[in-house]
Amino acid sequence: MKTVTKKILLVYLPFCTPASPPYSVTQLYSFLKGNTDSGVEVLDLNLEFHKLKFSKYQKYYHNHKKWQDYDQKTVEYHRLTSKCYTENNKKVVKGGKPEHFQELLNKIEEQKPDIVAFSLVYSSQAFYAYSLIKELKDVTTIIGGPAVNEKLSAVADKTLKNEIELLNYVQGKEVKDENINYDTVPDFTIYNLQEYFTPFPVIPIRTSTTCYYKKCTFCAHFSDVKYYEFSLNWIKKTVIKSKQKHFFLIDDMIPAKRLLKIAKMLKPLNVKWTCQLKPTTDFSSEILKTLSASGLTMVIWGVESGNNRVLNLMKKGTNRKDVETVLQASHQAGIKNVVYIMFGFPGETKQEFLETIDFLKKNQENIDLISTSIFGLQKGTFVYKNPQKFKIIKIVEKERTLLSPKISYQLTAGLSSEEVKRLVKGHKLTIEKINKYPRMMNYFREHMFCLC
Repeated sequence: MKTVTKKILLVYLPFCTPASPPYSVTQLYSFLKGNTDSGVEVLDLNLEFHKLKFSKYQKYYHNHKKWQDYDQKTVEYHRLTSKCYTENNKKVVKGGKPEHFQELLNKIEEQKPDIVAFSLVYSSQAFYAYSLIKELKDVTTIIGGPAVNEKLSAVADKTLKNEIELLNYVQGKEVKDENINYDTVPDFTIYNLQEYFTPFPVIPIRTSTTCYYKKCTFCAHFSDVKYYEFSLNWIKKTVIKSKQKHFFLIDDMIPAKRLLKIAKMLKPLNVKWTCQLKPTTDFSSEILKTLSASGLTMVIWGVESGNNRVLNLMKKGTNRKDVETVLQASHQAGIKNVVYIMFGFPGETKQEFLETIDFLKKNQENIDLISTSIFGLQKGTFVYKNPQKFKIIKIVEKERTLLSPKISYQLTAGLSSEEVKRLVKGHKLTIEKINKYPRMMNYFREHMFCLC
């Protein structure tokens, strides 16, 4: 059904790592193009900002043959970008304009849009969003995405939850489901893919609506979204249409049986791909060899802990012995293993922390890169809703100017946040010695993928 004609501009905002084209606005672009007569355009202002500010590093990351000093160069880049983001966010909070604001605003105004829709995936994008929304007085501003908060909704003209709501808004009425074309393939050829900060373009693809598992007590990603798997033909069309060879399946997790179907579809296309998985025994040696033969070169495994009690508290559905078996089978299949580790889960003891360090040392032959984080309490998670089950006695929410409240908490048992930070710092060298790839590739996992 194509009736209403308006000029719609979909905008992806600073600040986040410019490693690949944004999935969110690409998917929206293709969906709207397939369902309206309106003109639709996309602007990746995050990439544009980084091209203006950090062109030297863009050039460096394009040539992986000169990465002998990768860690040093990326520590430098990370330090400069972090400083840049912080300083610009402070400018916005104080009522000023962030850096390169006028150049990016001009790029929006040049399109002469009727509607500007901002996709906010990360909270760090809130500051630029606020500044642009306040400036764009003569167009309709719409916001959507997981990082939207009440403060941004208060200044935007409209806050929408998904592409269906956006379509209805653009059409000016509710479009009947039977009249919606859902077979709209994300078109990544709308970008100059060679400009992203990677040696080869890496295309993000989502194969389902949300996480199929939905039980991890620390996670809020899945929210109330219903799990639905996209068709294999739709995924295949996305890969072919992109004309690229490197693909990152960005789902939080994918079931083994489903992944085998995806692998069978991808194998004839002669591409390389990577994904995030949960290390369960469903991923047998035979299955992992099949996946590797289809082009799977790297897996980011949600290991989280080497202690079974902590894993049970997290409701990961895994145990230490099985995780070790999966990592070994993956390594033997020729797949590079990145392992997520989360320290400081509420109630974790020092001994349990050390068991995770022991796990990493024991399995270092099968680990290529360790990605560590320290637990942070998030609103909407099972832990947040049931603090007493995790020895949490007090949750404090501190208001912030443009972001959602900062959450802290107090425990009756286990390591405090300060103790966890000290332990992580004390074992930093132990962890880094295990890494077979530069540790800063945790900041640019697409770089490691490009080298696999």
